[in-house]
Amino acid sequence: MSQTRSDVYEIAGKAMDLPYGPTRLAMFEEAVRIADSLQDIDLGYQMRYNLQQTAEFSARGDVALVSFAWRLAQYDRYPGRFDTHDIMWTYKWTIATCTRLPQVPRDRVMALFDDFEARCRALGHSMYAANQLRREFFILSGEREAARSAHAEFRKSRRDSLSDCLACVANQNGHYYQSQNQWARAVQTVGPVLTGRLRCAEEPHCVLAHVLLPEYRLGRIDEAWEHHREGYRLVRKGQQFVDMQGYHLRFLVLVGDLDAAQTLLERHIDDAIATIMPLDRFQFLLAAALWAERMLREGKARAKVRLPESAPSADARGSRDIAACRDWFLSGAREVADQFDRRNGTDAFTRQIDELPELLQPVRSRRKEA
Repeated sequence: MSQTRSDVYEIAGKAMDLPYGPTRLAMFEEAVRIADSLQDIDLGYQMRYNLQQTAEFSARGDVALVSFAWRLAQYDRYPGRFDTHDIMWTYKWTIATCTRLPQVPRDRVMALFDDFEARCRALGHSMYAANQLRREFFILSGEREAARSAHAEFRKSRRDSLSDCLACVANQNGHYYQSQNQWARAVQTVGPVLTGRLRCAEEPHCVLAHVLLPEYRLGRIDEAWEHHREGYRLVRKGQQFVDMQGYHLRFLVLVGDLDAAQTLLERHIDDAIATIMPLDRFQFLLAAALWAERMLREGKARAKVRLPESAPSADARGSRDIAACRDWFLSGAREVADQFDRRNGTDAFTRQIDELPELLQPVRSRRKEA
């Protein structure tokens, strides 16, 4: 029996009722396949929007990029046929994803920035979104001066219809101040999200993970514990949250709850190894290495810990050499670091690994006043 547009919409409707993840992704891929078999460009365009959105929220940046490239080609090929705001909004997703994939060359990333800015100018948009995206890239690549310049330009830009919601902007501003080691300002900036005044589909999930290190650095341990408990509940399920899970793991290690840290490590390590998003894997493996390092510093040279088959093997009693596990975590992290540092032309990722032991230096706890 031949398939029809109705079949596509039926599949898409069922997919929309599912959480983000492999099943939803596969259903939209099938919807796209049928639309293409019908040679229905408009339907294929619509379904690829859904596919890209699902891919972005399912940690499948590779699928998202292919979907957007097809849509952009159709948008340019048929002027006036497709919605302009839609393609520009998803262009932002695409640039952000490209910065997080080291296999996308730096000159290609910069060309995307330039093309996006040119389109913004032609359409009468401000440089708010473009400056924000550039700032995020320079934070990622460890170019602090360039990030400061992009931040200054961002602050001078006016908000418009391509601007992220205020909750997401607060998170990204907090991320910027954290990259500049401005811990108090990082926490202050995300305050409206922490209090619930600003929320969206992605927040406070990200903020509650990102704020843990600044609060720990400031000695605000009670507040950090509250935000860990609330935040981890939001990101516990889903491979798309591997990096956030890594931040929560790091916090547990820093405050010394190694048993809880091991539980979190065992729960998410398989997804961290399996994710195709190397930046997410890097963040989790970095936190895992920190756990192993602290175990060693506390004299725990061996432990029963569940790890993937590729990890250092356990002995007959199920016990593993923690130093070997640390080296295994670090090896995976260095592999990713090398990819990003070669792409970016910096040593930012390698420095994160080299500076990891410094995180274990004690901080003074400042208890929250009653």
